[in-house]
Amino acid sequence: MAGSETRRQAILEAMVRVVGRKGYKATSVADVIEEADVSRTTFYKHFEDKHECFLAAYDLVVERVLGEVIDSCDPTAPWLERIRAGLATVVEMFALDPELARTAIVEVAAAGADARQRHWDAVTRVTEFLADGEQLAEGRELPANIGLMAAGAVSGLIFDELLTGRAERLPELLPDLLFALLVPYIGPGAATEEMRRAAAG
Repeated sequence: MAGSETRRQAILEAMVRVVGRKGYKATSVADVIEEADVSRTTFYKHFEDKHECFLAAYDLVVERVLGEVIDSCDPTAPWLERIRAGLATVVEMFALDPELARTAIVEVAAAGADARQRHWDAVTRVTEFLADGEQLAEGRELPANIGLMAAGAVSGLIFDELLTGRAERLPELLPDLLFALLVPYIGPGAATEEMRRAAAG
């Protein structure tokens, strides 16, 4: 059983890599089995088709990214500190692994409605990290979906960089991303201060 699970894992990792390089639509099962160094029979033992494999690979990526974010954040630290640490972790991870980043943010949009729903679910999970920020609004009325708006803005900015092959530039964008994430919660003045702090490193 362990060997079977190892082969399944290898196929998922291969799907992430190939899709990150070639794009979802251009990726074939043949590409994935070549990358994973497994047989076609082995692939179809674990997955019905490319799409099912991609969805499982996407789930793997989401768990990996969120796991890294959770590990990077001290739960006892103030909210702003946790947000800075979590966002910096995502940006560094994506800059170091552009294939994973493109699969997570860009190519999921090309993989159909159920893949887009998974992406939306992942963004929704990110909003759980943002919920405590509402306490910093100091009485200002916030929209009910404020977390989705903030996380969506950051996701969109990252998407643009990845789409144009500039993953390595993401760490330079950290101050801008931080501003986009914080401004709905703490207002433009305080968010600008946090942006300057991030830029100063």
